Amino acid sequence: MASLTLDDLAGKFQSETFKATLRGTFTKALSFFGSGFMTEAPDEVVDPNQTGTFGNLPQWNVDTSDPDQITTSSTTPINKLSAYKDRFAWMELEKGWGAQELVNTVAGRGNDMIEEIAVHIGEYWAYALQKRAINILKGNFATALATSHSTGNTYSGANISNAGVLAAKYKLGDWHRMLSVILMHSKVHGDAVTNNLITFPAGPVGNNTFVTGNPGQILGLMPFADDDLTATAGVYSTFLGGRGSMVYKLRNRPGSAMTNKNVVKTGGIYLELARDAKQAGGTDEIITRVSCMVHTPGVAYGDAAPENPTLAQLATGSNWSKVAPDKLIKVAELKTT
Repeated sequence: MASLTLDDLAGKFQSETFKATLRGTFTKALSFFGSGFMTEAPDEVVDPNQTGTFGNLPQWNVDTSDPDQITTSSTTPINKLSAYKDRFAWMELEKGWGAQELVNTVAGRGNDMIEEIAVHIGEYWAYALQKRAINILKGNFATALATSHSTGNTYSGANISNAGVLAAKYKLGDWHRMLSVILMHSKVHGDAVTNNLITFPAGPVGNNTFVTGNPGQILGLMPFADDDLTATAGVYSTFLGGRGSMVYKLRNRPGSAMTNKNVVKTGGIYLELARDAKQAGGTDEIITRVSCMVHTPGVAYGDAAPENPTLAQLATGSNWSKVAPDKLIKVAELKTT
């Protein structure tokens, strides 16, 4: 197979087809995105041109006080809404590949090689953000949400059950209606099928999910299986949530002073074509970079927590604190075997 060179790439990775393929793959690749559990924060919530190493989601406490009575002698008191600080960390990440390495990765898929490279890069960064989302949830539930939003060890010695799912749902009280999806490891999903927890709508071909393609529901929740939700000491964490239970944002990075046809930005993912003339008679390279945030609204990243956090630091409970009322944090955890 002939080597992929910069000449092959330079004219095509600036094309709208390449950019659209990369953006589309990124936003639909994995369960956290496809289920709606993690959505992009709007620009008016998280400015894509924001600078610095930390940011804050604009959040306001719900005013549940009684309205004032109007009388002939009344003066309307002015009540100031109280805000709370919902801090998140920006993460600076990059990944590089040799051009020939990418060819070997996408070879045999049968489609246009340049388009397949766009798919590969989109999938890679979607997976990278999902890994960070999972570690953030581990950190959130280690301490801050361990009691208020998790079933803890109550069901951790048994397989998934209706009782366990209900217990997790009602961690949000009457706001359980905000929960619409349930994310779990495939082993837990298999247990749910075996234990007849998943119900399917009746249809002309019966209730078989393998025939209808309908994933069914668990007590009104749409199930999604993802094997990134691995067990810890034999215990699986299953997460209940709704649209926007977590948010992400890719912000704009400072542009290169030497911008040319070999530098492109699409959907917050920056790509740069480079050539190392010293290695192996000259090696063509693709460098990708993102500046991103991933966050559970209502659970703040601590003031003393490190900037540009690693996966391990994201999963550390002491780096997170609950700042919103319980019902405004739209996620719950069920622990099972």
